[in-house]
Order: sequence, then structure tokens, then C-alpha cells
Amino acid sequence: MPGIEFPDDLSDLTGPEERRAQYIQGLLDVAGEDARHVMLYVTVSTSVIVLALTQLPFDRLLALPFPVRLLLLTGLVLTGAGALSFFRYVRAIHLARMGIARCLASCDARHARLLWAGPEGVWRTQGHFYRWGVRLSALGGASVVLTVAHLLLAG
Repeated sequence: MPGIEFPDDLSDLTGPEERRAQYIQGLLDVAGEDARHVMLYVTVSTSVIVLALTQLPFDRLLALPFPVRLLLLTGLVLTGAGALSFFRYVRAIHLARMGIARCLASCDARHARLLWAGPEGVWRTQGHFYRWGVRLSALGGASVVLTVAHLLLAG
């Protein structure tokens, strides 16, 4: 972060046991909020699929030109893949939270920090699932929107 310097040796994570426990609890809170935030993306991506399959008039979809139907199918598959990718990231957060929670017993703030944001932390090792979730869901959603626009404009 710009303007904030943290020591590389994690010496800022030493100190009274109470302060270390508060730090670990803070990490757990942040990880929980992150998981809830990403689960919202899973819900939105899944909702796009459900809405497209249940609310679009099936007879009109079958009457669309093949390339437009293929675009819709591709969009639904991409959106589903995005939702799965987001879910994989949420699962990685959950596993990290379990490890961080275990650090509370010993007040090992250094290990908790490494599990969350160290070289083997969640974002560095599993962040690609989140990034792919964004890409796939955006491309899939755009494809579905283009299909709906074609339905509306084609009359």
C-alpha cells in the first residue's frame, strides 16, 4: 500500500498476546467479509443463468439465427464457469480461515499473516480463480445481454 511500510521480518506482529489475538481476529473478519463479497458474485452469475433459462421465451430463442443461439449458449457456459471459478476462490478463503482460526489458540500472528497475505497466502496462490471469475462472468454476461438485445431489437 502506498504510504504504509511494514517490516519484512514481521516484527510488527510481536507483542502482547491480547494484541496478537486481536490481529488474528481482525484477519478472520477480513477473510469472512471477502468470502461474503465473492459469494455475492457467485449468486449474481448464477442468477444470470437462471434468469436467462427461465425468463427468455424459449420459442423465440429457437427461432433466432444459429450464431445468436450459439452466442447465448456460450454466454451461459462462460457465466457458469465464472461462478465456479469464484466458488473455488471462496473455498480457498474458507480453508485459509480454518488455518487462521487455529492460530488463535497459540496467538501465532506471524503464521496467521503468512496464511492470509504471505508468499503462500490466499491471494498469491489462489487469486487467479477470482481474476478468471471476473473475466468469465463479464464475458458471459455480455454475451447474454447481446442475445437479449437481439431478441428485443429483432422484434
